[in-house]
Order: sequence, then C-alpha cells, then structure tokens
Amino acid sequence: MQQVTQAAVQQAPQAGVADGYIDIVQPLPGQPSQIFLRIHDVFRVFNNPNPQIHSQVQEAFAHGHQVVGVWDSSQPLVLRSIQIRRI
Repeated sequence: MQQVTQAAVQQAPQAGVADGYIDIVQPLPGQPSQIFLRIHDVFRVFNNPNPQIHSQVQEAFAHGHQVVGVWDSSQPLVLRSIQIRRI
C-alpha cells in the first residue's frame, strides 16, 4: 500500500505561472515545434503545440494575461498542458 501511495505522490500534477517564454514555431528539420515557458526560473517545454496554442500564448503575454504551465512531478521539465487566464 505504501508503494502505491508513494507512486501517486511522485506523479502529482504541479503548476506555475510563467514569466517568460520562447516560441519555436519553425524548428529545424526533424525537430518538433515547441514552446518553452519560464516558471520559477526554470524553462519547461511543451512539445508539438498546435498553431492556436502558439497564438494564444503570444497574445496572452502581449496583453498581460497569466500563462500557467502544468507538469507531472515525475517529469518536471515537460509540460502536460498550458492554460491562459485572462485577469
């Protein structure tokens, strides 16, 4: 039972507000399109975002909205999702 609980804790989702980003819309051949969000002074990557996500992240930063990245604690540098909060 303790192993199951420990595994669940290790994969707990975490989130943070980004204060910067790098958007790679046209990657080198053979490389995925990516968005890197800087959260807590660490760059975390979101692989293969669709064109709409690229636009939403750019607009959110341009208009001062919050961009939130969500990741699993087992893979802290890879984002599971990006959320835009218009405040």
